[in-house]
Amino acid sequence: MDRNKSVSDFMNNFLATPEPELDNEYYEIEKQYIQHFGHSVPREMLPDSISMEQIKQSMKKCILSKTDNLFELLGVTINDDYLY
Repeated sequence: MDRNKSVSDFMNNFLATPEPELDNEYYEIEKQYIQHFGHSVPREMLPDSISMEQIKQSMKKCILSKTDNLFELLGVTINDDYLY
């Protein structure tokens, strides 16, 4: 087997891999969220176990109720004593 050919094939396949689609629905909801509450969603403060779908649904509820209680809806508590 030609070693250079294998690397070349790998790189060509790697470059041909399609990029994941952006979640345009999320960005549209987030724009509305920012308009209503004046800040974006602090995703870096949310655990990885919370799915993007859960975040979107909770943002929609906040917008509809005009109440910024996203963390409460997602079951997230911010603790000043511990940083995870």
